[in-house]
Amino acid sequence: MSPTRSTRLRVVVDGSNFATEGRVTPSLAQLDEAVRAFADEHPNAEMIVVADASFEHRVAPNERAHFKGAELAGEIVTPPAGAIGRGDAFILKIADRIKGVVLSNDSFQEFHDEYPWLFDEGRLIGGKPVKGVGWVFTPRLPVRNTKTSRPVKKLSVTLSDGTKPSIGTTLTPVKATKAKKVPTKVAKVPRKAKKSLKVDVAEKRIVKAAKKSPVKVAKAPPKPKKAAKSAEAPVTPPSAVALRRGRHPVNPEADFALFRSAHRIGSRLEGEVTAFTSHGAVIKVALKNGQLIECYAPTTSLGDPAPARARDVLKRGDRRTFRLVAVDAERRIAELALL
Repeated sequence: MSPTRSTRLRVVVDGSNFATEGRVTPSLAQLDEAVRAFADEHPNAEMIVVADASFEHRVAPNERAHFKGAELAGEIVTPPAGAIGRGDAFILKIADRIKGVVLSNDSFQEFHDEYPWLFDEGRLIGGKPVKGVGWVFTPRLPVRNTKTSRPVKKLSVTLSDGTKPSIGTTLTPVKATKAKKVPTKVAKVPRKAKKSLKVDVAEKRIVKAAKKSPVKVAKAPPKPKKAAKSAEAPVTPPSAVALRRGRHPVNPEADFALFRSAHRIGSRLEGEVTAFTSHGAVIKVALKNGQLIECYAPTTSLGDPAPARARDVLKRGDRRTFRLVAVDAERRIAELALL
């Protein structure tokens, strides 16, 4: 009798991907939360968590000891240093060997040819944290890499004997034979033709003498100069380069100049939280003239360790004290850190 096939779900978790979901720097706490949430939905699942070799050095300092302990306990696996393809290749090799499911939001485009099972239903699962709900997981299909589907053009070469060369065959170019020089005969010119040639030469001499004569030829009137550009012509603003790059200035130039003159790097200032982005919060700072300047506070500058989301430490309408960290003159925006 053949052995019964195991129905236990085996999952390889892309730890670096889930730890940085919605963040700039990875969070070990966020990865642990995602793994626990998936285990709650699939209690019988066997999970292997894989993280990049550099993961330990990119997490917050207070999480490094915890990560090292989890690695020594076998809860997290890292690929060997210098592994080709880094963590992604290591993850797919494990999943291929155990016929398991990959838990990741990555598409692994450079590995589509090597692992076509990525497009099989149920072999790739993605997940995202939803506010007030928790982690939500769903099956997904990777985005195809169009480059891998392009046919490769092959060089068609045939040898002189009609056979086609194989790998290792040396192709020696045939030297071209030099063509023999054929002496050209100069046709004799009849006497009548010689006379006509002498007449042509005489006419050319007369024309040259006329050109050297002191007779002045009236010059054509000078062309009118192009009219100067009118003052109403549109002038390219100094921020045109920034606009072409897609780096649109955030604040008016005059207001931003007033802001820079009033605040120096490292100084404290008060601002109001007006909006949130995927990686931080928008802070409005009031000027002496009553105008408001829009600033930005990234999630990484909102605490130590950094919170998973700016909403975890700030609320819309909060008035808090910040420190001026940097100024982007091209985009006319300042970066703040929460005190």
